[in-house]
Amino acid sequence: MKVSGTFANTNTRNLCMKYRFYHFIFSIIFFSSIGSNYACTIFITNDGKQVWVGNNEDELPSLTYRLWYYPAFKKAHGYMLWTELYADEKLNRIGYKNPQGGMNESGLFMDYTAIDEIPAIRDPRKKDREEEVVTDLLKQCKTVNEALKYLSRFNLIRLSGAQLFIADASGDYATVHGSYVIRRKTTNFALTNYSIKDGYHENCWRRDAAMQSITELKPYGLNDITNILQKTSQKEPGNLISNYSMATNLGKKTIHLYYKNDFSSPAVITLASELKKGKHHQDMQRYFPMGLKEPLLKKYQEGGITAVISTYKDLRLNFPGKYNFKNNEVLNLAEQAIARGNTADAIQLLECLSNYDPRRTDIHTWLGVAYRRDGRISESDTCFRSVLQSDPENYIATLFGKQKDQIVTFKMNDFEGAEELSLIGDFSNWKPIPMVKENGRWTCHLYIAPGAYNYKFLVNKEYLADQINLMYTGSGPKIYSKLYVW
Repeated sequence: MKVSGTFANTNTRNLCMKYRFYHFIFSIIFFSSIGSNYACTIFITNDGKQVWVGNNEDELPSLTYRLWYYPAFKKAHGYMLWTELYADEKLNRIGYKNPQGGMNESGLFMDYTAIDEIPAIRDPRKKDREEEVVTDLLKQCKTVNEALKYLSRFNLIRLSGAQLFIADASGDYATVHGSYVIRRKTTNFALTNYSIKDGYHENCWRRDAAMQSITELKPYGLNDITNILQKTSQKEPGNLISNYSMATNLGKKTIHLYYKNDFSSPAVITLASELKKGKHHQDMQRYFPMGLKEPLLKKYQEGGITAVISTYKDLRLNFPGKYNFKNNEVLNLAEQAIARGNTADAIQLLECLSNYDPRRTDIHTWLGVAYRRDGRISESDTCFRSVLQSDPENYIATLFGKQKDQIVTFKMNDFEGAEELSLIGDFSNWKPIPMVKENGRWTCHLYIAPGAYNYKFLVNKEYLADQINLMYTGSGPKIYSKLYVW
């Protein structure tokens, strides 16, 4: 239908104004979202045969995401983007204009790391570039060299609180900021949330763990990349977690996508196959089975633990492919029930899980904790003994199940890239107790009187909760891990 006259002109102007308004708002949201409150880790390996990029996107646990696919059109290469989702669908409709990262059909890959603000350099001979650059680079460039040549035309005045990592299928890479460009210096490389200008280095347990893992020149495969992603991921109950992780083979243009720190159930995305489907997008969570946490919490509020177990059994029987029964969501609900004093409920849920997975040591470990909290000492000892026989270094079974004469042992392989690690808690009046590395594990042996305690770790001067013991209290910066000494 053709519309003419003043109304048509007014309507067009209104649409343009709305578009500019949302684009402006979205730009503000995007550039603030890659500020210093957000984090990620990126690394690249190149063994001469395969080039892999791994990246963890660390943000608030509540955030969700969308993937966008654009086939080749005229002179533009085919490519994909990943963006954050917002409550306002009007913003989501233009979300592709402000991607967090992307890859094209030539294997050109991009992602950001947030850093503290550094003013961009403005060259009066160049044009100011305020818009986000990833989409244009993916459309027009095949290599890092081509991308840098394109960017050299502009003052990247908005790229002041982040570094853009660019890599290609040959193994070339560069780190771009509005005031500097750093080219490839080593075969393998890692980047995180501080400026690397002039070779600057900070003690960051995530980047240091990645660098330690990729220094060896050897063949790297999917398992290697996934292991590094797990080592460098941020987990609950922290304020930020790795909401998604990618192991990307740049030569094959294939992404193994992991969601919400679940490395047991990847989605495999082959860019060529997606581009054949035409222009489309899909919310990231739809690549994975549905989570069980929300429906089970709702049932708990409605009918208590009996309703939870009944619902769990029903979903497992009738919807085995629809819901994710492989990750630790339900186990984490039981851990939190113990921390909140609902020990009997935790025991029922853990016994239910054990019936389905009788060989899972983590279920038996937490049954040992729950039985002990419930005064069932013999059953608790049996659980801990069974776990430690099959896994002598099990952190939770050691922490709660080996407390002879109230000597508590913290012995874990988490934060292995940290330069220094201390334990702090109300059992020490919040004074740091240095931990030492014994056979690659951070270790501390400490006498603690019987009771319930809160604690944290001081990781390179950063306060973090225990990422393995998911019994905790509080929220935000006041999250504390729970310890029980028998």
